[in-house]
Amino acid sequence: MGCRMTTNMIIWKRQQGAALVVALLILVVVSLLGVSAMKSSVFSAKVATGTQADAMTFEAAETTLAEAYKELNNMSGADLYTKLAGGELLIRCVTEEDTTKEGACSQGDALDSRGLIVAQSFSKLNGYDPVPGSQISTTGGGAIFVDYKIAMLGESEMSSFNLDNHHLQEALKRGIKPGSEIE
Repeated sequence: MGCRMTTNMIIWKRQQGAALVVALLILVVVSLLGVSAMKSSVFSAKVATGTQADAMTFEAAETTLAEAYKELNNMSGADLYTKLAGGELLIRCVTEEDTTKEGACSQGDALDSRGLIVAQSFSKLNGYDPVPGSQISTTGGGAIFVDYKIAMLGESEMSSFNLDNHHLQEALKRGIKPGSEIE
């Protein structure tokens, strides 16, 4: 009987060792699945954050163009000619407090409350086309109606993500061009 018990104890101890090995293998597999799921989740979060940041810079560039359109629309033909004649750039920084700040953005100018996005617009006279049927007076002080072509560039930058966005559009604005300035 003493011999039989020893054999049973040896078989039982072998089975106990096999159960430990199987349990450890299951634990390793579950751990690998957990780490894989965590890496996938972190990657998905990075992609979502990058997509959101890209959308924010896109919208900021569009906002600068909308503000530039609004400003051009409110200008008279004479103001438009005066401000953009000679190929000068009309530069506007769009901030949270001021959507028509003259000049380029400086340190601390930001479109959002967190200070992440800097946005500005550049507008330049890109020529003109006479309006068909408009009259030109040959006497002193004559003028002609023209459609001014204005190239507008909206830019935004989110330096913390190394992102920038540039939108170039052309606008037409009807105005009066002095007869003395007609080529």
